[in-house]
Amino acid sequence: MDNLPDEIRYAPSCKYFSNLKVVKSGTLIEIYQFGRDLSMGKTNTREKTDEEIEVAKKFPKIKASPDEILKASARRSKRMIKRLIRSNSFQWLNLKHKPYLPITLTLTFAENISDIKKANYEFTKFIRRLNYETNDIEKKDLKQSNLKYLAVYELQKRGAIHYHMIFFNLPYIQDVYNRLRDIWGQGRIMVGGKQKNFEKIKDQKKLNKIIEYFTKYIQKSVLENSFPRKKKYITSKNLHKPLQNSFSEVVSLIQSRMPSDSLVYKWDGESEYNKADINETLGKTTNFMRWLNYYQHDLTDYPEIDEYITKVLLGTQ
Repeated sequence: MDNLPDEIRYAPSCKYFSNLKVVKSGTLIEIYQFGRDLSMGKTNTREKTDEEIEVAKKFPKIKASPDEILKASARRSKRMIKRLIRSNSFQWLNLKHKPYLPITLTLTFAENISDIKKANYEFTKFIRRLNYETNDIEKKDLKQSNLKYLAVYELQKRGAIHYHMIFFNLPYIQDVYNRLRDIWGQGRIMVGGKQKNFEKIKDQKKLNKIIEYFTKYIQKSVLENSFPRKKKYITSKNLHKPLQNSFSEVVSLIQSRMPSDSLVYKWDGESEYNKADINETLGKTTNFMRWLNYYQHDLTDYPEIDEYITKVLLGTQ
């Protein structure tokens, strides 16, 4: 199916409804199957069915509690961080056209800084100076913002802010630990919680551990609600975003290309829904969707299929 029809290749200008969605983050493919059609836009509306009207009358929408709102925020942040890390790791090429290996580190303040505005100001200065340093190493325009990164901040037990970072395109820097500590100039630099040499992420297994590390801190930061109404992570501009599509034809095509042994996780929400008492289930706050089936496929060992899926989602296949 090398020449996809235009209705699959291009997203429509109008809004539409679908019960399927695929998200590609690096080599990870996530496929969603919803229990009913959902709006994939904000402007279109459709008339509710008689059944939906009756359910709405019987089970009024329940307002989420502050705790539920925080948990939902943590889930969204964790999901996006996972996707961004996967979408950008091993995706940026050095001057020899080989992928940079991601590098993680933690920035701490010697002073007990708890003001997020002040901390972010110092963080921005660090990134600006480091961009200058790496541009000089790679003979690029010194004023360009070329570094690609993601950072999560949180409060230490003593009340000071610190940053957990992952760089996606940090070049080789001689005496890197001491050089970065000098560029930071606000306190210690740690790797894996220790003051030691940098360890590059060389494979998918190590990357999975790093993702767990970052999502642990983002959940802690969100649930503690240390900085209300503040985004809990920072990213550089122009990171690769996850690729998404909700056309049933596209999702079905991608699903048909998945090797059986690439499945790494599955949630059969339809079976769980059918097992439950129907009246009790309809009363839950998720009754608008009824159920959700979810599949994760890892195409690390299938580079040709991975490349094909990327082209399909970009509309270039």
